[in-house]
Amino acid sequence: MGRLRTIPISSTGVSIVPLLALFVLLFAAVCLFSAAGCASAPQPLTRRDRFPLDPREELSGPFPDGLGRGWAALLEGDPKTAAREFQAARDGGAQVAGGIGGIEAAVLLGDFDSALGSCRESLDSGEATVALLVACGEANGRGGKPAEGYHLYRQALVGTSDRPGLKERAEELRVSARDSLAARARVASEDQQWAEARERIAEAILVAPESASMRALAGEIEDAAGDSANAFRRYHEAFDLEPGNVIVAERLGTLALEQNDHGLAVTVFDGLAKTDPRFRPKSEEARLAFRVANWPAQEREAARSARLTRASAASLVWWMFPEVREARVSSGIIASDAVSRRDARAFTRAVALGLLDVDRETHRGSPDGVLTLASGSRLLLRLITVVRPGEDPPCFGKSGGRAARTASEAIHAAESCGFWKEGESPTLGGPAFTRALDRARALASSPEPAGE
Repeated sequence: MGRLRTIPISSTGVSIVPLLALFVLLFAAVCLFSAAGCASAPQPLTRRDRFPLDPREELSGPFPDGLGRGWAALLEGDPKTAAREFQAARDGGAQVAGGIGGIEAAVLLGDFDSALGSCRESLDSGEATVALLVACGEANGRGGKPAEGYHLYRQALVGTSDRPGLKERAEELRVSARDSLAARARVASEDQQWAEARERIAEAILVAPESASMRALAGEIEDAAGDSANAFRRYHEAFDLEPGNVIVAERLGTLALEQNDHGLAVTVFDGLAKTDPRFRPKSEEARLAFRVANWPAQEREAARSARLTRASAASLVWWMFPEVREARVSSGIIASDAVSRRDARAFTRAVALGLLDVDRETHRGSPDGVLTLASGSRLLLRLITVVRPGEDPPCFGKSGGRAARTASEAIHAAESCGFWKEGESPTLGGPAFTRALDRARALASSPEPAGE
């Protein structure tokens, strides 16, 4: 063959062949490098709206091919194959993405212990992507810990938007967490484990702050634990959230009376009585308690006393019925043991009007003696005749208000007039007698004789 000729391309005589050879080598090197890069280039991510999520989401590549195969296996419903591929990816250096995929596969396989263990390890690493938080949320939610699952879902949603499916699942877990915590609180309360019950219901309220039923359950627990002040506070919270709940309102009103919040008790029971006549007696009781709270100390103490004396009963009559103070007295009966007492005026006026009996032989009225049910009944029947001197109410019967009655007859007539309920204690307390006096005022003021 002939000798290769060198073709000059400039006046310097530089050959083109070596330059062409160098270009070819560089081109080949670039192609080889590009081919190697193409083999490990990141695959397109699948942005899903429900568990499982692509474990590569929010992570930078390149990723080994095993991650793509594992993700494809998850989508095809083959978590066993996915678990092997994700483990291989972890062994190949993709620790974070492979770990997330492994958790998702374990959850789908029902291996919650393994998934939760991996979650603790992955979350402690500090790289909490949306996919990891959702995977661990599912591990907890499906593994019997909906509260923990809900909190992880909430954390995942902080850093993402336009994921309605994730929000829907978070709400499902929230409801499940609320019900689970409430059930645990109730069981602890039944076992009288008050600290545990309070802790669980407090968690339930944090999960569902809008739930009146959770606040009511908290009140029920405090009630059972004997803490009426905290029970009142919790029922008040429940009532503020759901004022139309009759059960909550009734319990709040009752506790308001016990806590001497009479204004609230009136508001609650008046509201209930507007739609349900069963609550009218409670409404009247609340209104009376409100009035009593504003009485002078002596009368207020008498109205609230557990053991009512005859003198205290006379003082209440004196205070509640101006007609008694103004009535003309024709009787000359005097109670000798009441003359020097501070409450002498009220007691002697009750004796003079025949409201209280005096021993005819000793002239003693026993002001410090307990007011019995029979004596209280006679007092109320006679009081109506003083306040309402005209026609007696039908509940008096044929005997009228001033007729002498046996103890049983007086009690029966008083029950017929609605002063007491059947089976009232033989010795009267201040609340029962004050309610009876309030009933006597209503009966005496009625334009038509009451037939109750």
